[in-house]
Parts: sequence; structure tokens; C-alpha cells
Amino acid sequence: MANAKYKIKGNNKIPNYDSELEIDVDDRYEAYSKTIPGDTPYQGGKITWFNCFGVRVKETGKDADVEYKVTLQAPPQGKTLFTQLPGSPPSPLPIERVDKDKIKFTLNVGDPPTGYYP
Repeated sequence: MANAKYKIKGNNKIPNYDSELEIDVDDRYEAYSKTIPGDTPYQGGKITWFNCFGVRVKETGKDADVEYKVTLQAPPQGKTLFTQLPGSPPSPLPIERVDKDKIKFTLNVGDPPTGYYP
């Protein structure tokens, strides 16, 4: 099993922030861009969603819940990354630092939006 990497463009709503995500997933699957939702109210503020993608089986095109890694630019100072998992309220992402400019996280849900708060 090899892995494949996919670049998913974001909406660039955050000044001076590259909202592109790199999805690293088993090569039997592919990552694809999805419609980015509007802002979500959260604790008196809002979560600004800047990217949304899906992971699907290449052979069938069906969405898949498989483990994958996401690498992206670290959020601006004072911002926390969030995701919206199906059937759950928005939740902070457990991130790992890759280097001074990049972070990554691992998920296994096939279609989460990614955003920041506040």
C-alpha cells in the first residue's frame, strides 16, 4: 500500500494565510474539494471555515471514512483550528507541529470542513 497526496485549495478568506490543505491518504482513495460552508456561530463569535474536502474510494467514487493526514499552514497567532464532524458540534483539532510554519492532524472522517476561531 502506497500513499497519495492531494492538494485542496481553500477560499483564501483569511488575509496572509494559505488555506490550501495537503491530504495524505492510501492510494486506493482520493481527496476532492467540496463546498465550503458559511461561518458557524460559536461561543459568542464565529468559526470561519476556509476549506472543505472529501475522501472517496477511487474505484467507486463512494465517500470513505479512512485514516488520512492533513498538512497545512499553522493558523495565525491566537487562532484555534476547528473541524465539523457529522453529528457533532464543531470541535478543536488535535494538531502536531511539522515545522515552524506547518502543522498536521490525522482524521478518519471523509468530509470535514476546516476552519479557525475566533
